Amino acid sequence: MANVSPREDLTTRRIRVFERRYGIDALYLAYHAAFPLTLTSDLLYCLRENFVPDVPWYAVADVLLSGLCQPAGYDLYEMEGKTRDALLRGLCEKFGEQRLKELADFMSQYINSRLQLEDNDRALVFGKEPDWTALAYLSSDKEEVINEIKQKLQKLIASTDAKERIRWAALVESYADLLSEKGFEPLLLKWSQQTFAGESIQDEEEEKIAAAMGVELQSLEFDVATISLDNEPTEELQPFEFETVTVDARGGEINRERKQAFYFVEFLGEAAGKPSALLIEMVAIPGGTFEMGSPPDEPERYDDESPQHTVTVEPFFLAKYPVTQEQWKFVAQLPQVNRELDPDPSNFKGAKRPVENVSWYDAVEFCSRLSQFTGRPYSLPSEAEWEYACRAETTTPFHFGKTITSELANYNAKSTYNAGAKGQYRRETTEVGSFVVANIFGLCDMHGNVWEWCLDDWHRNYEGASTDGSPWFDNNNNLFQKRGASLLRGGSWDDNPKVCCSASRIISSRDVRNYAFGFRVVFAAERITK
Repeated sequence: MANVSPREDLTTRRIRVFERRYGIDALYLAYHAAFPLTLTSDLLYCLRENFVPDVPWYAVADVLLSGLCQPAGYDLYEMEGKTRDALLRGLCEKFGEQRLKELADFMSQYINSRLQLEDNDRALVFGKEPDWTALAYLSSDKEEVINEIKQKLQKLIASTDAKERIRWAALVESYADLLSEKGFEPLLLKWSQQTFAGESIQDEEEEKIAAAMGVELQSLEFDVATISLDNEPTEELQPFEFETVTVDARGGEINRERKQAFYFVEFLGEAAGKPSALLIEMVAIPGGTFEMGSPPDEPERYDDESPQHTVTVEPFFLAKYPVTQEQWKFVAQLPQVNRELDPDPSNFKGAKRPVENVSWYDAVEFCSRLSQFTGRPYSLPSEAEWEYACRAETTTPFHFGKTITSELANYNAKSTYNAGAKGQYRRETTEVGSFVVANIFGLCDMHGNVWEWCLDDWHRNYEGASTDGSPWFDNNNNLFQKRGASLLRGGSWDDNPKVCCSASRIISSRDVRNYAFGFRVVFAAERITK
């Protein structure tokens, strides 16, 4: 029987493997990520910008999706205690102990600023409950700030369910030894002592839940046995290469370039995260600002593409292709969340063809089952995320340029756009990725093949539209209770080229199924949709 090294050796090995796979820059970010007891992507992006701005933005995903962190909720991550302690000691060795004080000061400012936001904006950062906020480390010499934050948190905490409060109270006991030595403690450490602001946190309901969970709210010590192997599969970001094509107004190719982007693989097999032949490739889309909608001089534009407006989008991951029939079939056999799914709904059969004939509700159920299986929050993209990803830093009607051709996409090429030429009308879907070319983000089939559902409510124009890339809902963010119309983007195999433009959009009732309606999934850690 193989000998298992002491826990410290396993921790050292885990960090060494992380550095080898992701590089020293990602490790420096991980050092800082170890300071908060729990993490959100928003917090980690801010830590990067304030302390290690030279570290690439995608290192945020490297830290959150690696073996250093484990999902603890929607866009909520935790580190095992020994790993946190080792990273914090590395932080002190590299940046000095003063960095701990700087991080504590930053945390108090960060929490204060976020709590000033309006309810809707705060929910996008904290979620419906203050989650990790209550567990943030602050310096003991900041008593006045701590008291101020506690008062602001009380109203938020009052609505937190008992099970979650019990989880917090147990988690808070595992905070890193190094921070305890240096005089730092979690903001609500007293929760683990059954008090908050002088009042008991255990009511009768909580005591019953605690008993059922086998948890006592008192100080405790425990070890977590975790073995990390060098060949352990991880959701590491991998580079991939692809070709982009630019055409002129007549459809003639004027440029072809080799590009590189990054992605991670979501395996669809017997167990989440374990390698399998069936998978979804999730491409890293960098954040940025763009003009959403079409300009007034764009040929054949529609009024619902107006007014053109500036939108800032945070980084996210989008599937390289629309969901295929084999991917759909796998997820459809997973446990039901809210509604049943037909495992084989498509009219044009083929494992690698996009799934079609699915409603908005079907697509949302697919995302819910995928999220439950993987532990990561998947959803439909917002309309802004979709257009930003499709345009990929272009301002022309198509990411290919001023027109489109049937050699580049699957649409009804009996019709033309701009000065383009007629081409092949295939009258059916094609396998995803058939045209080989992509946009500069590395995404394929954004124009034509199948229309793609977006998450938003339908609006007849962009008057009053959000500018942060989040889904634009009129009311009721509970997706399965939503009624009324949504929208689709990208055009399809059966449509003329105009409606395949980057800015084109169509309205549809959420319960409609059509041979041209499909979707692709997004993992957007920066936004929360409940």
